[in-house]
Amino acid sequence: MAERLAELGLKFELILSSPLVRASQTADIMQKAGLAVDMNTYLPLKPDGAIAEFISWLQQYQSSNPDAKIALVGHQPDLGNWTETLLWGTIKGQIVLKKAGIIGLKTPSLGTPIARSTLFLHASPKWLI
Repeated sequence: MAERLAELGLKFELILSSPLVRASQTADIMQKAGLAVDMNTYLPLKPDGAIAEFISWLQQYQSSNPDAKIALVGHQPDLGNWTETLLWGTIKGQIVLKKAGIIGLKTPSLGTPIARSTLFLHASPKWLI
C-alpha cells in the first residue's frame, strides 16, 4: 500500500504514529517508501487517545506550516471517530477505516477544524492496489 501511494505521488511533511508496535511498523514502512522524511510517535494516536490534544497540536503546527500534509497512523474505531468529529462535529458511527485503508481530510488552516474539515478520500486497499 505504501509503495502504491508513493507511485501516485503522495507525499507528507510528517507521519505521526501511535506508539503501538503494528502502527509504528506501518509508519516505518511508509517512511521507507518515501512518503515522508519525518516521522514521530504521537501518544494521542494510541487506542482511546484524545482528539482534543491532537486538535491543539494541529492548530499549533499549522500556524507555521499552513499547507503541510500530515499522515496519521493509528487504530479503529478511533481514526474513524476522529474523522467524523472533524467532518460533522459528532461521532455517528458511519465511517469505517479498513486495515491499511486511507482517509484524506482537508482541515482549515485557521480556526477549529471540528465540523469544518472536508473529506477528499476514503478508500480501502483493494481500491488503490
